[in-house]
Amino acid sequence: MLRTLITAAVLSSVWVLWSWHFEPLVVGVAVFSIVFVVAFTSRMGILDVEGQPYEINLRLLRYVPWLCWEVVKANFAVARIILSPEMKIRPHLIRVPASQRTSIGRVIYANTITLTPGTISLDIRDGVILVHALSDDLASQEGEDEHAAMIRWLEANVPDDPPDAELIGTDEQHLATAQELSES
Repeated sequence: MLRTLITAAVLSSVWVLWSWHFEPLVVGVAVFSIVFVVAFTSRMGILDVEGQPYEINLRLLRYVPWLCWEVVKANFAVARIILSPEMKIRPHLIRVPASQRTSIGRVIYANTITLTPGTISLDIRDGVILVHALSDDLASQEGEDEHAAMIRWLEANVPDDPPDAELIGTDEQHLATAQELSES
């Protein structure tokens, strides 16, 4: 019930901030839409911790600026690599340990890696993220402890995954191909 009320409050706040119209017809349509969406998603059973992790919302106020700064730093690193006369592009496949305790934490960590220019998360499996990096500098895992710690802090209030929860990774054939590429 609390998650339903929070969802309605969030949707209402977003509507007010984006619309800022208070004519009776517009407000009536907004109220109808919000009630419909909340009732529909509640009936579907997707207003759960995984679908609506409200426990991290306030922490996002610190995470998003941090992520933006990391993206800016990585953009400069990629620009330096591309614009240097030596073209120090040396693609790597590396395995990055994902020390987050929840599946949403591991997914946010993998997305953080992908959002950072020069790196792409390819697979999450057994607490390890397979990452493609553009160069030696981006493949070095010097800043990964800071990234992992930020995501662990972000997921601190999220309840643990149920025992039967499992992330779906790529199929075995694609993983074998990625492993062959990383070994060569």
